[in-house]
Amino acid sequence: MHFQYTPYFGVLMITAVISAIVAFIAWQRRTSPGGTPLALLMLAVTEWALVGAFEAAAVEQSAKIVWSKLDYVGSNGTAVFFLIFAVEFTRRHEWLTRRNVALLCIFPILNVVMAATNEWHGLIWTGFSPGPSGSNLLIYHHGLWFWIHTASIYAYTLMATLLLARSALGTSVLHRRQGVGILLAAVPPWIGSVVYIMDLSPIPGLNLIPMSFVVTGLLLLGTIFRFQLFDLVPVARNRLVESMGDGLLVLDAQNRIVDINPAAQQLLGISSSCIGKSAEQVLAKWPDLVNLSRASEDVQIEALLDNGYFDVRISSLRDRHGRFAGQFIDLRDITQRYLATTGLQQANTRLVAQLEVIDRLRAQLEERAIRDALTGLFNRRYLQETLPRELSRATRGAYPVAVVMMDIDRFKTINDSYGHKAGDLMLQALGELFCTQTRREDIVCRYGGEEFVLVFPDLSLEHAVQRAEELRLSFQAVRARYEDVEFSATISAGVAVFPHHGETDEDLLRAADQAMYAAKAAGRNCVKIWRSGLCT
Repeated sequence: MHFQYTPYFGVLMITAVISAIVAFIAWQRRTSPGGTPLALLMLAVTEWALVGAFEAAAVEQSAKIVWSKLDYVGSNGTAVFFLIFAVEFTRRHEWLTRRNVALLCIFPILNVVMAATNEWHGLIWTGFSPGPSGSNLLIYHHGLWFWIHTASIYAYTLMATLLLARSALGTSVLHRRQGVGILLAAVPPWIGSVVYIMDLSPIPGLNLIPMSFVVTGLLLLGTIFRFQLFDLVPVARNRLVESMGDGLLVLDAQNRIVDINPAAQQLLGISSSCIGKSAEQVLAKWPDLVNLSRASEDVQIEALLDNGYFDVRISSLRDRHGRFAGQFIDLRDITQRYLATTGLQQANTRLVAQLEVIDRLRAQLEERAIRDALTGLFNRRYLQETLPRELSRATRGAYPVAVVMMDIDRFKTINDSYGHKAGDLMLQALGELFCTQTRREDIVCRYGGEEFVLVFPDLSLEHAVQRAEELRLSFQAVRARYEDVEFSATISAGVAVFPHHGETDEDLLRAADQAMYAAKAAGRNCVKIWRSGLCT
């Protein structure tokens, strides 16, 4: 087999090299939708260009026919893989069933078989004639099946082109740019095909179709690197609705912005030119959002941005193999809801504070209702409410309750001699004495005027008398001073014990009162006990 290397051979070899490079790059991105079929497409173009190069360089007619038969493998493979690539790139994976792929391969396989067996039927080429003198070209005269073959190739290519055009016109900015780049790459083969089919080639017999793939390969390389085809895959475009009020962003596995809707652009104050840039760079003003975007798990938080409060939801995206492919970020403006909630919380806080004030005031009122304002001791009302309950507990517990009634001796004389202020000082001094020398469980009340009642739970008569005597002696030693005048006073006390001296609060107080008056009658400044109607 002899070869004559012509410029056509060189152009086709360059086409094969460029196509092989594109195939290699696409194969490295085969995990992305459309990556594998594009790699196979460019391998088919590589085979087509190589075979075309050797057909152009071959000298013998028989050799040219052999290479032309092999040419049908690449050309038909190119059409099939171009359609499969368009289906995958536009995310119509459900079409690619085994049955449908097998049906797609019927015509291309039949075309290859018809070309290989042309000697038997002559339906592909009806004859051959030499090209222009010195061109080393062969002119092929086409039969019926060639046009059937051409129609099938055009049908596959047209379907793929329409899918890509629809994708380029109806999706995101990034996807439109990628789709337009691929469509532009598909234009040169269309032109070459029309020129060849319509016999418009400036040199008879020159097939411009494989040569046109030089331009196609260069355009695809530019699309891959300029618009990061298969690197920035809009895996969530179906969820990004342009008219939604929520701000929507998609990040790829390298944390680069893949897509962004108008609402997110407005909320974040950025434009669609941020597509392809890293989230760290574009979202630098919101470091919390950047940190959340680095997480590989789903997150939902409320965050404060420059112009309001937002509900931020970050969902991880997976490819069809279940591998992490990026993230979907939903920004929902909840400023109004946040302000309303904050207002309610503030109102609730104020209400709680007001209720606490009311509770304190109520407690103060209750305390004042049961306390004597002058001495701070319990008042008569408190005694009337508490003593019956104390006696009931004593009945259940079978223990005594001692009641001591005390009265300041000659209190009127103090008021008349030194003034009522002096009398108040003496009452306060006695109150302080009671507070310091009684137990926590004891009940000390100002019964009225200068009279006081002390209730000693679980205290026997003897001990009650002893306690009363200690209090009498302690008060006798108290010295009060008013306007540089020092004075003192004494007390008289009567003791009664439940249940011996009375089983009700009234009987017990009456007994203690009678015992106290007995102490007054005995000369004051002493303690008396009520015993069966007699005070001792």
